[in-house]
Amino acid sequence: MLPIRDENPKPPGYKPYVTYGLILVNVVVFFWEISVTHQFFEFTNGRAEAMMINYGTVPQVISNGLSNHQYGVVTNIFTSMFLHEGIIHIGGNMLFLYIFGDNIEYRFGRGKYLALYLFWGLVAGFTHILSDPSSPMPAIGASGAISGVLGAYLILFPNVKVVTLLFLGFFARFIRISAKWYLPFWFLFQNVLPALVGSTGSGVAFFAHIGGFLIGLFCGFVYKKTHGSEYMYGTRYGWKGYT
Repeated sequence: MLPIRDENPKPPGYKPYVTYGLILVNVVVFFWEISVTHQFFEFTNGRAEAMMINYGTVPQVISNGLSNHQYGVVTNIFTSMFLHEGIIHIGGNMLFLYIFGDNIEYRFGRGKYLALYLFWGLVAGFTHILSDPSSPMPAIGASGAISGVLGAYLILFPNVKVVTLLFLGFFARFIRISAKWYLPFWFLFQNVLPALVGSTGSGVAFFAHIGGFLIGLFCGFVYKKTHGSEYMYGTRYGWKGYT
């Protein structure tokens, strides 16, 4: 199921500049990756491998660094959040960020949203490391941080409809699914179950997605409980939003 858009309007004139900025930074970094690897659809050569090791989240390297009090290795978790391994990887991540990120940015405010996005990515990175501290394989991608966005979205906008392209064999059709059904389905069937059955050959950092999603749920729950009427009615802008 591929999300196309959400039916969740923002107040008139509001622009999600942080979400647009994050997408722009990821795209610029992606073109830098192309210039380094001289590949486009999938980065598989030696240049790509060296780049991912130098800037990606390598659990073995970070675990050893932290045990030896070399805290600078943590910066690789942040740099890995802006790297992708090909056009499909970045395309899928940026689509999810574009659809779900703008409303989370509006709810939290631009500065807090940016800080939380990076924090969610950091938690996702550490969750991935804890799942296999001795792994020498680098992990890259924005999906851990974006999973945090999805977790917060589920709490704050559970009843919003998500227009989704559903593939049925050779056929496809558009359907509208509430976020409270779509996002748990994504979380369980595309992350939790593959992690439980050990789908390591897929190359997907399932535990990073799980960690990011859970911390996003927690932050969304805290926001909902502490903002009262501002959460329900969007009083910062004098505009009633959807929940």
